[in-house]
Amino acid sequence: MKLLLYLFYPLSFLYQFLFWWSQRGTSSFHLPNVLVISVGNLTVGGTGKTPFVQYLVRYFNQTYPSYAITILSRGYKAEKSKEGAILPNGLEPKLYGDEPSQHKEMFPSAQVIIGRDRKTSFLHYNQVVSKKHIVILDDGFQHKAVYRDFDFVLLDANSAFGNGMTLPLGFLREPIKNSKRANAIVFTKLTSQNKFLLDEYKKILTRNEVNVPVFHSYFQPKVHEVVITINLTYQTNQINPDSTSDYFLVTGVGNPKSVYETASSALSSKSIRSKFFPDHFEYGTTSLLTLLKEIQTDEILITTEKDWIKMRSDTPFLAELVRRKIRVFLILIQVSVEEENELKSMLAALVSTYESKIDRV
Repeated sequence: MKLLLYLFYPLSFLYQFLFWWSQRGTSSFHLPNVLVISVGNLTVGGTGKTPFVQYLVRYFNQTYPSYAITILSRGYKAEKSKEGAILPNGLEPKLYGDEPSQHKEMFPSAQVIIGRDRKTSFLHYNQVVSKKHIVILDDGFQHKAVYRDFDFVLLDANSAFGNGMTLPLGFLREPIKNSKRANAIVFTKLTSQNKFLLDEYKKILTRNEVNVPVFHSYFQPKVHEVVITINLTYQTNQINPDSTSDYFLVTGVGNPKSVYETASSALSSKSIRSKFFPDHFEYGTTSLLTLLKEIQTDEILITTEKDWIKMRSDTPFLAELVRRKIRVFLILIQVSVEEENELKSMLAALVSTYESKIDRV
């Protein structure tokens, strides 16, 4: 093990140099007539960006209904990521990506644009004419090509910095000190079990001279049941699950352990078997039908909204669920912020500053 560490140690510094070199000559382009807010992280893996982006969209929709909202994403592993696209109604995650499809389903009135070159994709596909326009840059902290008015960096409270090393020795995308670029840090996935770690995390930030506002957030999971008819149509209904039931959890996300813990809490159950797939796993008929063979009699299939969006388009899979009378539950995540009033005041100040600029134009 020590030998591997010695081998990877110089590679970690090489990664840091290559990252610095790639960012060195990149200038940030100001998207015209928009307020840009970035949501990103320092690490690989899931830190809860998707539910936090959705938290922001809900806030702006409720507080500033006259504003158009655009979510601008790379569209990781999407077939149309290279050329770019604007998401239509009627989802195809394979074409447009998992998280963008999830955003579009939750917020049909929002404009969702994907593309590796996010600047070019926005300029080509944007259909909003009004200057009352907020763009949320999804996973944007390392995307220097687009200027942003505000940067949120999310840190997973379960393991905010890992071993403190960058890839490949650790899972940091860039050194901790670079979080000084952020305008605010949000600790995510806080629980009574991991809250004691916060003091140490904050000491690490202080040692790295990171002095920005810090917020603390929790997941609020809800359980919905998918009711599938014999015609293979379906609808979802929020339920209060039975803690005595047996469950089979299936997911392909960046941090499956976190999903398991969230499911255990939401279901109040200790009887959960699980099967994890790689992040952004592309479910096909063969893999889904093989998966169903592992589900035991009376077990309930439990999965995430992100996974279900991809599963539900497979007709043989739906038919087999109906034939075997397998119930399907979804874990839906919403974010609750401890310092919500302070966060909303910060967001309101951002909009106010932006409006004062467009009034002068």
